[in-house]
Amino acid sequence: NAFVLIGEDGKVRCFTGKIEMGQGIITSLAQQIADELDVTLDTVEMVLGDTRLCPYDMGTWGSLTTRDFSHSLRAAGAEARGVLLELAAEQLGTPVSGLGVKDGMIFEKSDPDKRASYASLAKGKRIERYLAVKPGVKGPSEFRYVGQSLLHSDSRMKVTGEALFTGDMRLPGMVYARVLRPPSHGAGLISVDYSAAQQMEGVQVVEDGDLVAVLHPSRDIADAAIVRVKGEFSRVETDVDQDTIFKYLLEAPKEERVVDQEGNLLTGEQLAGTIVESEFHDGYVSHAPIETHTALAQYENGGITVWASTQSPFGAQESIARTLGLDLEDVRVIAPFVGGGFGGKSPHQQAVEAARLSKITGKPVMVTWTREEEFFYDTFRPAAVVKIRSGMTRSGKMTFWDYHQYFAGNRGSDTIYAVPHRRTTGYDAERGKRVHLFNTGAWRAPGNNTNTFSRESQVDIMAARAGVDPLQFRLDNLEDERMKDVLKAAAGKFGYTPSAGPG
Repeated sequence: NAFVLIGEDGKVRCFTGKIEMGQGIITSLAQQIADELDVTLDTVEMVLGDTRLCPYDMGTWGSLTTRDFSHSLRAAGAEARGVLLELAAEQLGTPVSGLGVKDGMIFEKSDPDKRASYASLAKGKRIERYLAVKPGVKGPSEFRYVGQSLLHSDSRMKVTGEALFTGDMRLPGMVYARVLRPPSHGAGLISVDYSAAQQMEGVQVVEDGDLVAVLHPSRDIADAAIVRVKGEFSRVETDVDQDTIFKYLLEAPKEERVVDQEGNLLTGEQLAGTIVESEFHDGYVSHAPIETHTALAQYENGGITVWASTQSPFGAQESIARTLGLDLEDVRVIAPFVGGGFGGKSPHQQAVEAARLSKITGKPVMVTWTREEEFFYDTFRPAAVVKIRSGMTRSGKMTFWDYHQYFAGNRGSDTIYAVPHRRTTGYDAERGKRVHLFNTGAWRAPGNNTNTFSRESQVDIMAARAGVDPLQFRLDNLEDERMKDVLKAAAGKFGYTPSAGPG
């Protein structure tokens, strides 16, 4: 199938559009496919993030690879194992029920010397066969590798420096590009003078619409050349800064949506002996990955290959194809090891820039953002405001919860507590209108980080006002037994000592 190829040497190549950015999926996915196929872990080779070789994948984010994608991968492994069993049954003249599998070898249970290897059955070829009944995946009792804490297969490579990130790659004739950047967000290029840069030996200047860049085989010389390029920009005037942003967000045009509602807030307020009202401010935050956005593009023979530090190779492929006017099949994007993403490498501006420059010059072009560029062009976590008004009885039982989030996103905004009278309201930008002055986007857990911090801080304040230990206060206001068990287990793991906070 699209995920598994077994070579004549018995090696299992597993293909996925996911990418590795330090979360360890090269190892964890290999553990799963090894278990489903009944092969040893050292025979599995993971091929990740290559749009030419791997099945389509929207992107790697949200901690969803293990939680969601694993089901598809394990099912693919189970199906491949089922197909191989059918092939072996035909070759050995034995019903599938009479066959066993161990370490990539299928054998007759009654006569283990009668056997056929995966390698001899698959022969490295694509097998067109459909099973009448899809085999189920294995249960925990059948796992050999899943659940084991193993050394990541790429650990030694990363410790020794053998692991190749995009910035480590080199191609014959490669040049480094530095792009002229605006002085502020929203600024537009009016005119440019690059005559001083052109006088530098070996420097090539490219002007293509809004893209002005200098290129040279030496990164240092490219860095020196871009300083000599002088651009005149229009500026967007604004009085919004770190001191006024939260007032600005509260006053900005917005659409209101009730996310969750139960009971009657007025009734809950009448039942409350204590009311707590809070406002939380969360500023813009950069992802600040160790590896800045980087791409290496090589245009030749009407097609282009781009190596990029991206969380979405197929998204980058679509953007590059659209920008260059190419068919998707003429654009190949490969994501080597990625040095941190956290949601910030879902956009791929640097890949498009490198692709444009490579097509224009006919040379392999590397674009590596400086740390300053990273902080300028990053998709920041949006600044947000959360207002919460809540109440409880004198015994510490929550009676009402009125939650309002402004531009944080709705994920994580609903309460997990058993509050009889509650309402959660979200306020987001009006359709087609921009609120933030620069790009914002997913930051680790979109919305959850702002909303969860605000919600749980409010609960801490309520517990302190009630004179109750904050863990006990939560347990007293939860009905979900599993969530109670989670909190108790977490408290036990780090030796939590109960105490009431200052009221």
